[in-house]
Amino acid sequence: MRMRFSDPEHQAARVAGIVLALAAAYSVLSFGGVDEVFFAGTQITIALLGLVLFWKFGLPSLSLTTKCILGIISVFPLVQMLPMPSALLRTLSPQRVRLAESLKVLDLVPNELISLTIYQHGTTSAFLRLVCYLLVFLIAIRIYNLGEGYSTLAKLLIGLGIFEASYGIVQYLTGWQYIFFYQKKTHELLATGTYINRNHYAGLLEMTLPFLLAGILFETRSGASNRLSSWRRIIVSPHLSRGLRNGVFFVLIFIGLIFSLSRGGITAALAGVLVTVAIAAFQGKRSVTGILLTILTIAVLYTTWIGVGPVYERFRVLGNQNFLEQDRLPIWRDTLALISDFPITGTGLGSYEWASLHYQSQMLGLRYAHAHNDYLEIAGDVGIPLAALFWGSLLVLFVNLVRSVGRLPHARDNILATGCAGAMVSIFVHSLTDFNLQIPANALIFAWIAGTAVALIQQRLPKASSVEVSVPIKQHSVKLDLD
Repeated sequence: MRMRFSDPEHQAARVAGIVLALAAAYSVLSFGGVDEVFFAGTQITIALLGLVLFWKFGLPSLSLTTKCILGIISVFPLVQMLPMPSALLRTLSPQRVRLAESLKVLDLVPNELISLTIYQHGTTSAFLRLVCYLLVFLIAIRIYNLGEGYSTLAKLLIGLGIFEASYGIVQYLTGWQYIFFYQKKTHELLATGTYINRNHYAGLLEMTLPFLLAGILFETRSGASNRLSSWRRIIVSPHLSRGLRNGVFFVLIFIGLIFSLSRGGITAALAGVLVTVAIAAFQGKRSVTGILLTILTIAVLYTTWIGVGPVYERFRVLGNQNFLEQDRLPIWRDTLALISDFPITGTGLGSYEWASLHYQSQMLGLRYAHAHNDYLEIAGDVGIPLAALFWGSLLVLFVNLVRSVGRLPHARDNILATGCAGAMVSIFVHSLTDFNLQIPANALIFAWIAGTAVALIQQRLPKASSVEVSVPIKQHSVKLDLD
């Protein structure tokens, strides 16, 4: 059971949550944080927040397994940057030594001490971002345990989702292709919000939808008799205004997502929505199907009225046999070749843009900044073992989170857990065709979601505690002797 918190602790958690939310919002509004100069402010803020919060309240309590995983993930990039003798490096990564030797002919390698990463600056920058995400993960656990659970994360995502979707809809319908005072050079005439790339704009919106939908589905039975029908319960519920408001917001954000024309984003969002619905249905929410169909119907009808032709054309291209050969497949094939040469240690965290140049076989007029697949890019950067540990840990976290729904002490915790689960699935699916976890703003928010998921699992009640049992007790007269 969650404990009652003293006012100073709760106030500290609330302030910390607000600071974290402001830092996340700033990174979203500054082009998704893709510019190191802009994101540096967020990193400094997060570092100071973590320092103050952990100094005053200590680090959150974590299992030994979680500590080991976080330790390995945080230390490995440092090992990649550590200069080591070529004899040792030949054992760890023979291909890295061969690359160094080929450069040595040109006098580009002055001594025998070589690091695993092929791009020191890129790995350093990526490591600093990783530290920021890990701090957000730990801060999220701590502020939840101090009493600031549902409101900050959910309100931040919903608020950002409404703003970004509204911004994107205006861009799409009016042709006003500006991000504040910056004129867009790519993805013109599309909804991108304050992001440069429509797929990353879609990545934010797809993480928002499950939180709104969970709030709608899990509150349909509040304040009304179970003898009423599902729809009548909604109508007479004191939460009607909240449900209608969330429904309007859901439609707005879904329309904004549609106008991004991001096939991966739309597919990932639907996957997250379906998982959210499945969890709610498993918890006995009878009105799930009707509510979902109504919301999606309104969104689709409005989108169709505005003009859904471009969206249809984007998905119709998927049926073209040459689509993958002209789009993602060459990049994935070249990335697999890179991984086969650096399977254990990778080429260095954040080094993909430069490492991939040696393996690029098509579209030679362009440079692969990313692999358009988070699974492959992370494996190329840090090797298969660490990538498997990272994704496997997230999968275990997701499974445990889903199992926690219905066994949490408060209704809002169950709503939050369902929203987090749906958002995680959306990123899992979208990562198959894009690189949202390489975008600082989206990675930061995902770290917040993951940290909140860990905190929720820690609050899970035993199965026996979640069953209400009535036991008749006979009255007895008890004589009390009071001295």
